[in-house]
Amino acid sequence: MANIFLLEDDKILSKGISIALKKDEHTVTAVYGYLEALQQYQKQKFDLFLLDINLPDGSGLALCEKIRETSETPVLFLTANDTEEDMLSGFSAGCDDYISKPFPIEVLRKKVLAVLKRTGGGTARVRYRDLEVDKEKCLVLMKGQEIHLTSTEYKLLLYLMENRGRVVTKAMLLEQLWDIDGNFVDDNTVRVNIKRLRQKLNDEKQEYIVTVFGMGYTFGE
Repeated sequence: MANIFLLEDDKILSKGISIALKKDEHTVTAVYGYLEALQQYQKQKFDLFLLDINLPDGSGLALCEKIRETSETPVLFLTANDTEEDMLSGFSAGCDDYISKPFPIEVLRKKVLAVLKRTGGGTARVRYRDLEVDKEKCLVLMKGQEIHLTSTEYKLLLYLMENRGRVVTKAMLLEQLWDIDGNFVDDNTVRVNIKRLRQKLNDEKQEYIVTVFGMGYTFGE
């Protein structure tokens, strides 16, 4: 499992990519323009960047160059620019791979898994205070004791922990928890699972999951 940054201005394609990547339990932060990407890409640690090149307000090439100023995190370009010259420009900017549109979503999934395996992307364990999540085993521990969570509760907790220090809106949670099989997830589902999580974590004082009134939730201090 990894934390992936997706820059794609086609919102339908972006949604499809996000759903496919979440099948592998990845967390996806999707943005749709260059300026938005500039504001978001340094706010948390990412294990992989998927970048479109042609954008209404800039270029993914420029963002890749900025990423390379401070980070060796893998970058894959997703673009319709498929000439040899275009590809050379992409690799010159610092990308690790180049995927030409249109492409099968399953091919992208396999490429993502291959890059993450090669680079060791994704952190196996996430910790905060006495709480620990082992992502390889899907195991949640509090003070060393296992806490049994449902699949939805687990995904919700992991997403909040991996976005610690960031306000996670209800809309973001709904997108993250949307069932890939088409089962409906709504505001009430989020509230119920937050309540159950707090009960299982003995978190009545909101030391872990903190409500940000009118916005959503954040994790920890």
